[in-house]
Amino acid sequence: MNSKKSKSIIGMILASTLVLIFSGCAKERKNDTVETITSAEDNSTIESEFTSMFDVADDFSSNDSRTRASNTILPSGAVVTFQDSTYNDGDGVECTIDFGPLKTSVPKGILCQDGRYRSGKIHISSTKRYSVDGAVVTISANDNDSFFAGHDGVNLTRLTGTITLTRLTQTSLKIDVTNAKAFNNNGSVSWQSSRTITKTVDAGPGIIGDQFEVTGQASGTNRNGENFTVTIDVPLLKKVEMGCARTFVVGKITLTNVSTGKTLKIDYDPFNNKACDLTAKATINNKEFFYTVR
Repeated sequence: MNSKKSKSIIGMILASTLVLIFSGCAKERKNDTVETITSAEDNSTIESEFTSMFDVADDFSSNDSRTRASNTILPSGAVVTFQDSTYNDGDGVECTIDFGPLKTSVPKGILCQDGRYRSGKIHISSTKRYSVDGAVVTISANDNDSFFAGHDGVNLTRLTGTITLTRLTQTSLKIDVTNAKAFNNNGSVSWQSSRTITKTVDAGPGIIGDQFEVTGQASGTNRNGENFTVTIDVPLLKKVEMGCARTFVVGKITLTNVSTGKTLKIDYDPFNNKACDLTAKATINNKEFFYTVR
């Protein structure tokens, strides 16, 4: 496996941005059902938006050089400042990436090379080079960093929290997200997760064509203060290719609201064809609904 090959795909597994579109069923929902759907939406939002923080750090850490290649996420306007730039002193490397202040006009953030907009700062520290087994990379943003991310440059979400990445082998990583919070117009969501990612297909230099599986669990509190848990029942499969990168092509998860025990199950491959069609199926109250992943 090429140690300089970008691993930004690893961050993408943290998220699948869902918009649940259930046609003609609103009148049939009870309050606890609506709350479960709210938890599902909030879970997918914070997963998706936290990925924007993770992807940059993951992509940046994958590149051992200090030069900015054309295939990296960081745009020319992002400023990287190293507080510690060498591993030779035995205490790792530390840096800050500054995307600039949140703007009052659209686009409110800087456009990065993955098509997402960002503003504010994130901090990265690494105990060893990213390709070395046992390396631990920490990515963080606090309230003072004013880190925002979004896909349209208009509706950006503010993020705080810490991601700890531990390399297990050349093909597997453990990712722990702690104290994660997302703030946007819908309200605030808190979240944490522990997952393992295993690369199953390495298509060569670059990230296009790679495939990997995700296992693990997550939990959080939705915008209304309802606690929920998320388990991966069937490993999630990600294909990094055109039309596939937004979501998973295989895999099943179960989201459970803690207070009611109400569950919502999601199947990313309802037609059993591993298609990159952005179509998934949700099951709640024994009723099935197809929706589009956005």
